[in-house]
Amino acid sequence: MPSISPEPHSFSSSRKIGWLAAATVAGCVLWTIGWFLVAEKIEDNLPETMARISGPNASAGCARAEVRGYPFRFGLFCQTLSYGNTSEGVTVLSGALRSAAQFYRPGHVVAEIDGPLAITAPGLDARVDWQVLQSSVQAAPGGLNRGSLDVRNVRFDIDAAGLTRKFAIQADKIIAHGRKNGPDLDIALYGEQLQNNLVTKLVAKAFTLEATLPGQAGVLDAPYKPISGPFDVRFHRLAIELDDTSSLEISGPVQIGADGRLSGTLEVTVRNQKRFIELSTNISPEIANLFNRFAPVISSLDSKPGKDGITLPLTIENNRVSLGMFPLGQLPNF
Repeated sequence: MPSISPEPHSFSSSRKIGWLAAATVAGCVLWTIGWFLVAEKIEDNLPETMARISGPNASAGCARAEVRGYPFRFGLFCQTLSYGNTSEGVTVLSGALRSAAQFYRPGHVVAEIDGPLAITAPGLDARVDWQVLQSSVQAAPGGLNRGSLDVRNVRFDIDAAGLTRKFAIQADKIIAHGRKNGPDLDIALYGEQLQNNLVTKLVAKAFTLEATLPGQAGVLDAPYKPISGPFDVRFHRLAIELDDTSSLEISGPVQIGADGRLSGTLEVTVRNQKRFIELSTNISPEIANLFNRFAPVISSLDSKPGKDGITLPLTIENNRVSLGMFPLGQLPNF
C-alpha cells in the first residue's frame, strides 16, 4: 500500500499556527510582566505623588493603597482617603476609594468614593454622607483639565461659627462640574429635591448654579491651593425652582473680600411672587410683612416689565443685602 506523505502546504500552515500561538503566549507574558511592573511603580511612587498634589504644609493619605485592574485597566484602591493642612487647620477624611483608567486612556480616571466625608476647619465642622458618589476627571500635566461628580441621596450636616444652629440639607441628586477655561474656572452645580432643616416647608424641585471664577483655573493644578479672597465670581445663573410656576433666579458679579465679606450688584427674578411671600413668613415674619406692605412698590421696580416674573436689583455691600430700597438683612461671612 503506497504511503501518504504530508503536503508541504500542511506543514507551512501548522508552523504559522504554532508561531502565532507562541507569539500570543509571549505577548501575554510580556503584557503581564509589564502590567505588574507599572502597578508596582504606581504604588511605590504614590506617597511622592500625593505629596506633590497636596503641596507644602499639607499631606494626603491613601490607606492600604493597592493597584488593581489587570489586564486592561489600572485602578487605585484605598481603604480611606485623608487630607490635612496644618497652616490652614483643615482636615478631611472619607471612606474607601475605587478608581479605574483604561490603559489606552490613562488620563481619564473614573472613581467611586464611599461616605461619609468629615471636614473640620477653624469655625467649621461638617459631615457629608451619600448613597452613591461617582467621579470622572481628565488629567493633564500638572493637574486636571476638568472633573465631574454625580452624587445620589446626599446629606450635608454643617456646624459653622456664623450659624445660630446646625444646618442640614439633603438632596436626591447633585451633579457638579468644573473645568479650565483659559485662565478662568467654570463651575456648574445641579440638584434635585433639596430640603433643609431651617425652612422645613421649603422643598426645591431643582437647584442650578452656573458661574465663572476669573483667574482661578489654577485651583485644578497640583499642588492644590485653596481659593482665598479677594476674588470675583460671575453668576451666569443661580436658580431655585420650587415647582413649575415658582422660581428665584439670580445673575451678576460678586466680589469676595479677604475678610470673607460679599459685595455686588445682581439681578433677581422672581416668578410667582405670592408663593415666595408665603415662604418668607417661615423665614422672617418681618421680611414677609415688608413684602406685603410694599408689594405694589416692588412691582414698580421691575426692570424687565412684560417678562414672566419680576426682575429686581439685588445689592450686597459688605454682607448687607438690599432688594431695591428694602434692606433684607446680613449674610454670614463666606
